[in-house]
Amino acid sequence: MNRARGFTLLEMVLSLALFSMMMLAIVSAMRTFGNTQNTLEQVTDRVDEMRVVSDFLRNSIGAAMPVVRLGEFTEDTRGGSYGTYFRGNAEELVWVAPVVAGADLGGAFVMHLSRVDDRLELRWHPYNRDVTAIVWAEQSPRVLLDSVSSLELGYLARFRGEWEQEWAPGQNLPLAVRLNVAANERFWPELVISLSGLSMNLR
Repeated sequence: MNRARGFTLLEMVLSLALFSMMMLAIVSAMRTFGNTQNTLEQVTDRVDEMRVVSDFLRNSIGAAMPVVRLGEFTEDTRGGSYGTYFRGNAEELVWVAPVVAGADLGGAFVMHLSRVDDRLELRWHPYNRDVTAIVWAEQSPRVLLDSVSSLELGYLARFRGEWEQEWAPGQNLPLAVRLNVAANERFWPELVISLSGLSMNLR
């Protein structure tokens, strides 16, 4: 008559070792999955932020109005008594664009885009043809983007021409504006905005 055979001590030790290894693999896989999910969420957030800011700048700068600024030399009109209210250099841009903020509020506003410390800031002021210069430091900013390490603007005067680093007020708007932005230790795709209303190869 055969006796019932139980587990030996060696078999139990091996079983516990295999079980521990399986649990360790499962925990490691779950941790990796969690880290991957967090990374994907961060990347998605950055992509969403990039898309929102890029769309806003494309729409606002692309809608720049060729309105004039009359009067003597001021902070916003560099020489002469007549010029289109659009100026910029490699680090800041001033333009006039229509703003619609509801059924009873809207109109043309002077917009000021610049990098302040590590922030991309936008300020605005109702458009006026008077000569009084706008003191932008007194206007409340809207932070478009944080952790900005660089902002470089360029201006295109003619098709197939060279990009310029400065655009003084004149009687014409540039054909296009180029923005290169680095934020969160990453360079954004170059943003080229046409002011002519045409979809063309501006390079």
